[in-house]
Amino acid sequence: MFIRGREVKYNLVGGKAFSPPNIYWFGFSAALIVISVVALAVLGLNLGIEFKGGYLVKMRLERPADVGEVRGILAGTGAPGVDKSIVQASEDNHVLILRMPYIEDSAARKEVVEGINQELERRYGIAEVLQEEQVGSEWGREVSRKAVIALVVFLAVILVYITLRLEFKMAVTAIAALIHDTLITVGIYALSQRQVTPVTVIAFLTILGYSLYDTIVVFDRVEENTNLLARSGRVTFSGIVNESVNQTLMRSIGTTLTTLLPIITILVFGGETLKDFAFALFLGVLLGGYSSIFIASPLLAMWKEREPRYAAVRERVDVKGAREAILITKPVALAERAESEPAAADARSGGGEDQRAVKAAPAKVGSGAPRKKATTKGPSGGKKKKKKKKKK
Repeated sequence: MFIRGREVKYNLVGGKAFSPPNIYWFGFSAALIVISVVALAVLGLNLGIEFKGGYLVKMRLERPADVGEVRGILAGTGAPGVDKSIVQASEDNHVLILRMPYIEDSAARKEVVEGINQELERRYGIAEVLQEEQVGSEWGREVSRKAVIALVVFLAVILVYITLRLEFKMAVTAIAALIHDTLITVGIYALSQRQVTPVTVIAFLTILGYSLYDTIVVFDRVEENTNLLARSGRVTFSGIVNESVNQTLMRSIGTTLTTLLPIITILVFGGETLKDFAFALFLGVLLGGYSSIFIASPLLAMWKEREPRYAAVRERVDVKGAREAILITKPVALAERAESEPAAADARSGGGEDQRAVKAAPAKVGSGAPRKKATTKGPSGGKKKKKKKKKK
């Protein structure tokens, strides 16, 4: 890549999983995935009522509510599961949000809801009901099933498209990067206990498309460089991928940053619904930019270098590198040996530096050495012509 007119290259892609720099990226991603899986198993996802069914009410109170007292009111109803309801208060405890599980019996459900509303009215006074939703468990299961189907169809279509446009191995590594992003995103939602709603699913599917766009940009450059450099048989496939990543690195960074800036603005200044949407977008853009460079590209390089022609290129490059290393180190060793041997001989003779200085001193002019007389030969060979006397 070029920074202010100066070309800068980084070693970002290697041909082996357990050698730098790949081991750094894979180790970091593996740690994130392990944390995500543990968080998902221990904490689980905070699914909205659209997925598991239930009753949601948001009301403005005349007097500030106490969350502990409200939980006691819910537990006092005696209805199964109501004591595990989610109670939240905001704006100086004047706005109360209740998320209760769905009660299948309609008569019991109506009785429980009316009893809770009467008790809240008596203690705090209900000024206004801002939001009220009731979703059956069957509808929630249907929404979850359709969300999974949409994700599977999306991945299948992308697999076919990238295979036709580029090649099958690029399609598989791109899908692997998407699975990497999905696992880490789900783990972050489990750790933060943010509610997963249909808005979250929409944002997440949008972000998967963005992540694929960034990956396809890199892979398209890999294909171009492969056609140009692979014919020479002197560049390994990991070297081609590394060159392609460097060529598209500034574009990826610039696109990611310019996309994140408005998302961060929404996270800071947006409302609750917008914040839920923006949080999923933020994770998707960040992880998508990371995985396209540090996950998809190294995986593709490692897989392609197992092909016979690229394996042969790798072997030739390794042999050539070993020979060059020998040629470089051998003259250095000989030079060091040549320098050390005279010094050792002088030390043994006892002459020291003075003798070496005398030996190295040039011979002085006039020290008794015979000198040849300089002669200048003219056209006649140096002999003087005798002048003929003119007769009178």
